[in-house]
Amino acid sequence: GIIDCYSALTSARSYSRAMSQNKALQKIYDWRNVYFQAELVEEFIQCMGMYPTGSIVEMSSGEIGIVLSQNRARRMRPKVMLVLDPEHEPYESYVILDLMAQLESQESRALDIIKSLEPGSFGIDPADFFL
Repeated sequence: GIIDCYSALTSARSYSRAMSQNKALQKIYDWRNVYFQAELVEEFIQCMGMYPTGSIVEMSSGEIGIVLSQNRARRMRPKVMLVLDPEHEPYESYVILDLMAQLESQESRALDIIKSLEPGSFGIDPADFFL
């Protein structure tokens, strides 16, 4: 049931827009002990990570990226493929960052994900990058 709910929340439907994966996880977390068993919700979120694979994220550098994979040791430091530069122009060749290994931007500023973006932000469809 949890997986089905997550899929419904993150998919565009005729009656509603798709919500970001991060917001869907928050909604499911809010529904623990209401619609879903709390322990199962927590296990599901642990498996998915805070920024699930395919999430569109904004970096502290202003760049826009897509989460490629999770870091099991630190869920807030996934591997990210940068697709838009700080001016939101497409990169000619995509930059892949392992946030666990790279803690700073080229300007020596802390490099973090600052927020998860809605599906389709900046015209980005993560499915285009996973084929």
